[in-house]
Amino acid sequence: MPPGGPEDLDAPTLIRVRPDTDAVNVRTDAVGFDFDDVVSERPQGATALAELFLISPSRGPTSLSWRRTRLEVRPRGGFRPNTTYRVTLLPGLVDLDGNVDTVGHSLVFSTGPSIATGVITGRVFDWMAERPAGQALVEALVLPDSLRYLAVADSLGRFAIRNLPEGPYVIRALVDQNKNRFADPRELYDTMTVALRDSMDRVLHALVRDTLGPNIQQVELVDSLTIRVKFDHPLDTALAIDLARFSLRNAADSTPVTLARALGAREVRRLAEDSIRTKARQDSIRAANDTTAADSAARPAPRPAPPPARAAARPGTPPRDTTPPPRPTVKLPEQEVVITLPRPLPPTTNFILRAEGMRTVLGRTRSSERRFATPRPPRRTAADSARRDSAAVRRDTGTVRRDTGTVRRDTLARRR
Repeated sequence: MPPGGPEDLDAPTLIRVRPDTDAVNVRTDAVGFDFDDVVSERPQGATALAELFLISPSRGPTSLSWRRTRLEVRPRGGFRPNTTYRVTLLPGLVDLDGNVDTVGHSLVFSTGPSIATGVITGRVFDWMAERPAGQALVEALVLPDSLRYLAVADSLGRFAIRNLPEGPYVIRALVDQNKNRFADPRELYDTMTVALRDSMDRVLHALVRDTLGPNIQQVELVDSLTIRVKFDHPLDTALAIDLARFSLRNAADSTPVTLARALGAREVRRLAEDSIRTKARQDSIRAANDTTAADSAARPAPRPAPPPARAAARPGTPPRDTTPPPRPTVKLPEQEVVITLPRPLPPTTNFILRAEGMRTVLGRTRSSERRFATPRPPRRTAADSARRDSAAVRRDTGTVRRDTGTVRRDTLARRR
């Protein structure tokens, strides 16, 4: 048999932490985590071990020292007096055999005589995608000294920042794509200011936010009567989207073009879905009215279809959760506008579309315009001409046959 004993399939287990959780009047310069196995310096889901630790409150990156089976972490600037700290080890710790800790750990202690009990809970949404922002970084910034209390949302966007003292905070939810725990350009985030007394629950809607106003990014001809306009920033939900904000003119002679309607793309989809549901409801009512009681009595009742066979679940497997993920309950911002025309635009012509006074979620207003061209009409190929000639021949043949039938009827009438 090969040496070394049985294969190790267990993740590293935490056997001791220092200081003890819920301890008060703590005097220490580092928090120690002792494990029963050597910890790898390459965690799962992070580029460095320090990224797996959240120290609340803190002023910057976490400092970490690795000693095989022992990890020691400390905040930037050390531990402050009379402060409650919460140290969280996120899932992702790996031992030398590749076994991953999927649970994580946390401990709470105070450098003063008591432990703070305030808590802020809530949920983070990716606003434009209409879905929870899983693994979003949530911060509670203490005013005015900007200490950061940190938490990470779960896969459904839920978060909880615990052990907070009373006072004003700025809450920020960040979809931290590069995992550096700072808001970078083009990353989704949302902020709000709150005054915490004991506990509260808040919902944040992450979105790309900057100081620029919306600009027309793309103009697309969906069909001969529909134009889709895409902006580079989401529009304010309080902004009225109507024809007064749009104008279209011929680029050659500035001749204005009449527009029929302008609506947000989400509103267009909602109206189309409502129309489909209404038609289906009317069809079902009409079909029920057409079926008489006599027909129902004469026809045997259909047998119900057997339920589909389900695969047998393994013993001890929890039932599958079929609950749909939550969606934002507030109005969603538009980023595309659909403009309808009363008549088709002429082909191979340049036009200029202008949008006036468009406003972002942050209140930045901007007017912009973009030039676009209508496509050329499709070329007629030899196959198309052959099909048209064949159709004309069939129509002419039918006329000849009808005329021949008329002549035959007239001849029979004369013979009689």
